[in-house]
Amino acid sequence: MASKSLVVAVVFLCPFVTPAEAIERIYCAASDTVIDMSLESGFSSKDQEKLVHFRGMAGVKDKAAPSGFRRFQIRSDMLRQYWIDDRDLRFSIHAFAPEGKPLYRITMSMLTDRNSDTAMRFKGRYDLKVETLALGGGGETVIAHEGDIFCDVKR
Repeated sequence: MASKSLVVAVVFLCPFVTPAEAIERIYCAASDTVIDMSLESGFSSKDQEKLVHFRGMAGVKDKAAPSGFRRFQIRSDMLRQYWIDDRDLRFSIHAFAPEGKPLYRITMSMLTDRNSDTAMRFKGRYDLKVETLALGGGGETVIAHEGDIFCDVKR
């Protein structure tokens, strides 16, 4: 887990590290008719490669959503893919419900960019899917939705 956290920290932080300023947090949010979501990644002010936290909250408002996704915590173990460079910020999270004996999977992928290397805001789109899990694959999509998302760099 520690090595995974270090990789996340390095990927999020490397493009932003400068001698004078350092990223302390990246905050992302989306809110529309289908989802409310906020996510924060924090970094150590002393060791800029050390991820202090990756957490958030989400709630799927669509009536077809399983009860386990109407409100749930986003944790670092849900992060499946991530990428950040000077202009792009991307991530994908997966969560399962109910915990223990999952019947559903939620996948939320995000693709954002910013106007310049020094801009403090990323803007883009997210793709949300809620699917049933079936033995041997071939689950059914219960919800598929796209929407706007933004991320701010906090120093």
